[in-house]
Amino acid sequence: MKFCEIRAAESEEEIQKALELRRMVFVHEQHMFEENDLDEYDDGAIYLNAWSRRKDLLIGTVRCYRDKEKPNVWWGGRLAVHPDYRTRGIGVYLIRAAIETVKNQQASRFLASVQLQNIELFKKLGWEPIGDIFFFHGHPHQIMEVDLNVFHVSPQSARRKQQAVEAL
Repeated sequence: MKFCEIRAAESEEEIQKALELRRMVFVHEQHMFEENDLDEYDDGAIYLNAWSRRKDLLIGTVRCYRDKEKPNVWWGGRLAVHPDYRTRGIGVYLIRAAIETVKNQQASRFLASVQLQNIELFKKLGWEPIGDIFFFHGHPHQIMEVDLNVFHVSPQSARRKQQAVEAL
């Protein structure tokens, strides 16, 4: 992650930047919501933000929040990446950071409501679909779950491990 840094929002200003990016993506670009995408899960959520190292620009965000009825279950959602940075792996970094974040919260399960076009990305990162596809604000979504007890290896680290074994 030479070009970005991911960290939890620590101030109201950092949360507002995340909400602005979400509004750009989910309201203006995807037309999923009319004015904003705020809901009852925003209050108390952990916002993970990806910041460009070159400029003070928020280039991605995702929120994690505890299920209101099952406190050991966490949800990830509202993953948004700035359009100018979408092919650089920011979403992957944010998903991995979210997994580590909920592990640190002693979560027993981690679920996410994922838009149809992102299901394959989540599958590549070890997530599995749960149930059927459903429509949320007119857009198809799938509930996905990651096994928090499994270490998910990136293709690069798997290749390095294989090379190290072959060198023995």
